[in-house]
Amino acid sequence: MVRTFSTARRPALVFPLFLLLAASGCMRPFARPSAGPSASGGGPGGGGEEDDDGPAPYSEVVTEEAVTDSGMVHVHRVDDQVLFEIPNDLLDREILLVTRTASVPDGMGYGGQKLNTQVVRWERNGSNGERIFLRVVTHTNVAEDGLPVARAVRSANFEAILHAFDIEALNDDSTSVVVDVSPLFESDIPMLGLRQSFRDQYRIRSLDSDRTYVDWVKSFPRNVEVRHVLTYTAQTPPSNATTNAISVEMNQSMILLPDEPMQPRLFDERVGFFNVSQVDYGLSDQKVVTRTYVTRWRLEPSDTAAFRRGELVDPVQPIIYYLDPATPEKWRPYLIQGIEDWQEAFEAAGFSNAIQGRMPPSFEEDPEFSPEDVRYSVIRWLPSQVQNASGPHVHDPRTGEILESDIQWYHNVANLLRNWYLIQTGAVNPAARRALFDDEVMGELIRFVAAHEVGHTIGLQHNMKSSSAFPVDSLRAPGFVCRNGVAPSIMDYARFNYVAQPEDEGACTDPRIGEYDRFAINWGYRPILDADADAERPTLDAWIREVEDDPVYYFGSSTPIDPSAQTEAIGSDATEASDLGIENLKRILPNLIEWSSDGREGENYEELAELYSNVIGQWNRYMGHVGTVVGGVTRTRKRIGQEGPVYEFVDEATQRRAMDFFARQAFEPPTWMIDEEILSKIENPSTVDRMRGIQVRVVNMILDPGRMQRLIEAEARNGDDHYSLGEMFEELRDAIWGELETGAPIGVYRRNLQRGHLERLEFLMTSELVLPAFVFAALSDFFTSVDVSQSDIRAFVRGELTGLQEAIEGALRRDLDRTTELHLRDALARIDEILDP
Repeated sequence: MVRTFSTARRPALVFPLFLLLAASGCMRPFARPSAGPSASGGGPGGGGEEDDDGPAPYSEVVTEEAVTDSGMVHVHRVDDQVLFEIPNDLLDREILLVTRTASVPDGMGYGGQKLNTQVVRWERNGSNGERIFLRVVTHTNVAEDGLPVARAVRSANFEAILHAFDIEALNDDSTSVVVDVSPLFESDIPMLGLRQSFRDQYRIRSLDSDRTYVDWVKSFPRNVEVRHVLTYTAQTPPSNATTNAISVEMNQSMILLPDEPMQPRLFDERVGFFNVSQVDYGLSDQKVVTRTYVTRWRLEPSDTAAFRRGELVDPVQPIIYYLDPATPEKWRPYLIQGIEDWQEAFEAAGFSNAIQGRMPPSFEEDPEFSPEDVRYSVIRWLPSQVQNASGPHVHDPRTGEILESDIQWYHNVANLLRNWYLIQTGAVNPAARRALFDDEVMGELIRFVAAHEVGHTIGLQHNMKSSSAFPVDSLRAPGFVCRNGVAPSIMDYARFNYVAQPEDEGACTDPRIGEYDRFAINWGYRPILDADADAERPTLDAWIREVEDDPVYYFGSSTPIDPSAQTEAIGSDATEASDLGIENLKRILPNLIEWSSDGREGENYEELAELYSNVIGQWNRYMGHVGTVVGGVTRTRKRIGQEGPVYEFVDEATQRRAMDFFARQAFEPPTWMIDEEILSKIENPSTVDRMRGIQVRVVNMILDPGRMQRLIEAEARNGDDHYSLGEMFEELRDAIWGELETGAPIGVYRRNLQRGHLERLEFLMTSELVLPAFVFAALSDFFTSVDVSQSDIRAFVRGELTGLQEAIEGALRRDLDRTTELHLRDALARIDEILDP
């Protein structure tokens, strides 16, 4: 019999039909009312008072009224208690505990965020073995058993007790123990609840036990899923402030780790895989060694002999992704195609039919199928306004083996795709010139995002360096993008081909799985037979060295310093690509009214306003791409034995071209954005301030202390044969204050720009700004250490202000229009105040 529980305090739960109609022996979900900690369980980390009489008879604890769900543990629901019956052979086994948000209040992000991952194990303990401890296990520090240091490592990593439980009962043959786990999920245990940053942000004071309860528990062959609601009292909740409360629905996954660990593959930073690290104290007596392994699925050839002959073989167990039954029918084929697009990459690794997309079985086909079952990976379709999709995975921290993945697909991601596609390709692509795309067009965009997210779930990181591999003229060439995509990797944020111009016949626009993706999957997944992890290293290195001079195979994470590793960018030349992109924006903008109105008679102008905002946003991206060129340093990942530098300053000519770009595209006011027909329909007058904001943002970006320090560094190391800070200041002043030389009237947009320039110089003169020295070398890819007051920066800023002072005084001796004169006198007063406060 299937029993469900509900109370008047909250509505009864509604379960999908295939979950509710469970037959005898099948998984049976249940809800339970709110309840505080039971007397037998005690509070967090405690087990309450011990029962001198020992465990009670099994029938008195697991009564006839119990609702039972059998699996890895037997879950019993008796009144307000949630009981785990833990088999003896599960004790001391390692279990992965994954904590996620399931549902969150408005303003607190979105459900599905992973908050914590930790290995735990159930342990029977106490003087007479009458208690069960849930211990936290760490694999951060390791040493091979049998080595003398192994005992010291264990002693230095004593396992914390997350919670202690009294044994409520033993089963009839004493092969399992029964504990009340209700307190584990109804107490304020930080590992199972909101992380500290949320607690600080919302000023959370405590957990309210009256509004905290276990919602349901489901047990499967290798995992247990617990859904519970935690209600915190909070001074500044993200929404509904008058409640002074935050209720979140949490999901806890307890996943049994594989009985036989997978052979790991050593990580190499030249290929972009997610990874896990362990400090191994047994490898060296002279220096502690960190071992890092890639995360990947366990793919093993079903026919080893055929694999040795070089034939494609099926894996013993393929990677299978199921679609959420809530997925709209028209998008299902595209999502499945996005999954199976990776098959070509796995064929490069020697596997056929390695990855498959399927609809889930019906209840009649498999009454026990559930998306919560760790044996199944699912693309979850979430009814949310969030414009996103994400591809997390759960892996074994011992080896990096990926165990399961649930891709989070938010309903509104289609709107994000519409905006990208229209704004980036509308100038050359008729299919993108409307607010509502044809299903076939949107379906292909969904396929692209699905392939990208699946890439994460098979272990691949973002490769933001990939997009700089292709020359800009190749992106404009007939058929090139059709064959190769807009970047060699779909794991870049390359999006779509925004550089192709209307006259470029045969130029394609869409991304696809590329050569880097095939290379990476081969590197990470091809079995190297008869070799352990260490013996694989020469082969793995050789595969990289074979293509080391080809940027198609480079990997890199996005940084604000490296112009070759930028998000949302394409092409090997950021300046040229951005110039072409802006030309297309100029073509798109006048058509926005027509394209946003297609088929929307009688609707408001929200779509027009959104698309106009996206044009401005795309322009800002181009400014950022070119901004990294000035003071830029490229990184090419290399190891000992490879020739050439890892870090290189961007050459002088390329930096001068970038500064010229800003003079033309930003400091000369981009008045093409000011379309009166559009603006009169979407906003009250705010154009002057918007223009000020986007222009001054570029000034602030160029006059970034870290950027200026890199220019100083380059000159110090390369002498006059490099673009210097003084040259950058000179070119910036000429671009912003050119009217001082020509005597031309200064218009409103330029006046605002010049005042913004002075404010930035004042900031650099007066702020005690210190970017601290980085602790880890890798952080130098993200910021440059500088103490502004102790560097050359302030001296150059003072010189710039003095030079401007003299130039303005000279300009004021001319005949000027009234507004220009007032502006310059005001500028002079501002400079005086900065130099002599």
